[in-house]
Amino acid sequence: MSDLGKVCEKPNNLPRLPIQWGLVLCIQLFAVLELLAQESAHLRFAEGEGEWQGELQTAITRYQNDSGQTVDLIAAIHIADSAYFDRLNQHFETLEVLLFELVADVESLSGDVLENESGEVVPGSTLGLVQTLIADYLNLEFQLQGIDYGADNFLHADLTATELEDIMASRDESFFSMFLNMAQAQMEAERKAMASNAVKPSRFTFAALMEALVADNQPEAIKFLVARELARSGGLALSPEIESELTILGERNRVALEALAKSLSAGNRSIGLFYGAAHMPGLVREIIQTMGFRQTGKCWLTAWQLSP
Repeated sequence: MSDLGKVCEKPNNLPRLPIQWGLVLCIQLFAVLELLAQESAHLRFAEGEGEWQGELQTAITRYQNDSGQTVDLIAAIHIADSAYFDRLNQHFETLEVLLFELVADVESLSGDVLENESGEVVPGSTLGLVQTLIADYLNLEFQLQGIDYGADNFLHADLTATELEDIMASRDESFFSMFLNMAQAQMEAERKAMASNAVKPSRFTFAALMEALVADNQPEAIKFLVARELARSGGLALSPEIESELTILGERNRVALEALAKSLSAGNRSIGLFYGAAHMPGLVREIIQTMGFRQTGKCWLTAWQLSP
């Protein structure tokens, strides 16, 4: 069984990541990135000592049941430094089973993971394409390029593209309406959290953006603002009822938990569940309240290193 302390040790010489973009692009990227991160206490931003310095971090949280079986909830952010994905791949090797999210065909994963003539991994979905473009603009790496999905212990634990389309059709949903519902739920959760002082007001303001645009190190300054805002919503939480109504959260969490239950019944002793940070609150609730697990450890991995 792996040591969480080891996987969360920081490597030396993390790469410096310059970016070049304008005001309009900053606003567009932020809007999409916030949708990708959403509400999660498994994502945080640690500010550094110097100006525009800090780290965007995701959590690996370990849970154990009375039988000694462990489940690592591994919160994912879909674009990050290549060093981040390298450390995740190393941790995945220590687990008996790694359950992963990806709306794709179970057999070939051809719905989202494709290769071009040069053998490079490219996205096969619109959302995957958007994520890849954002990663390129930020000089980061896309998850499908950084994670070794061909590892022997990897087990698909998500809807297929066909299953997602069928569920959406039964609910008379489109991808636009599904993400609109998600955005509305996010705004309502933020309104309630602000009213109860559970989260701080956003600091991604026009004035802050102007300050970043005129900074000596403009690229890192803008990236700093985006990273800090992504982590700000860590105090937000959706109710179980709202989660169940959101196809992109509730239905996919259901599939992930079913796959986890099967892996536990098969006698696996160390299991990882690698899912987007937005899914973690619902997964944690079920693992503790329904499956009888308790938290035994937690560490943080640096996904974005900002060091101008």
